Amino acid sequence: MANTQGAGYGCRPLTAPGNPPRLLWLRANTAQAIYRGQFVALNNSGQVQVIGTAGSLNSCGIAWEFLDTNGAGLPSGMTDLTQGAYLPSSTEALVGFTYDPNQLYVMEEATGGTAIVAASAGLFAGFTYIATTGNTNTGLANTIIPNGSVLGDSTNLLQLIAFQNITNQDGTANGAGASAKWIVRIVRHQFGPQVLALAPATTA
Repeated sequence: MANTQGAGYGCRPLTAPGNPPRLLWLRANTAQAIYRGQFVALNNSGQVQVIGTAGSLNSCGIAWEFLDTNGAGLPSGMTDLTQGAYLPSSTEALVGFTYDPNQLYVMEEATGGTAIVAASAGLFAGFTYIATTGNTNTGLANTIIPNGSVLGDSTNLLQLIAFQNITNQDGTANGAGASAKWIVRIVRHQFGPQVLALAPATTA
């Protein structure tokens, strides 16, 4: 009777089947490896780069696809059969990232600590990584929501919207607790205005 753990880490776009997110393609900053579902920002060189986990950072979306600099196929570092679906560092490439400030995403909450409750919807949260920044086999980022970072102001990158309405592997509904799946949005978005937290519920 628990939420399914590790059902594909990373920040993933919440979209209907057959309706992929719109992507903007720009050159990658090659200082670090970039994983699918990893938060990125547009830097002052017009490149897409990975952002850190500290508060008060802005993002333009998440990395989701990769192409070579000609837009003709996979970058050279991703064509080997032993290479996962992520962009290795020092590899020239284009990054397709979600750029819509209204895009919603799904993320998994950390285990341990005090679980985030449903009443926290509308508040703001940061993100962190499980061990390494990404999984070199799946190509997905290891991003999760740390349950100790929920705040009432927008100093953090994300806004909690609601629990995702899905069923766990054991037949129970996803809900408050370890590994809960949350629908989130990027509140500190480089291409959109910030929003305030939702008003607290009142009783009649």
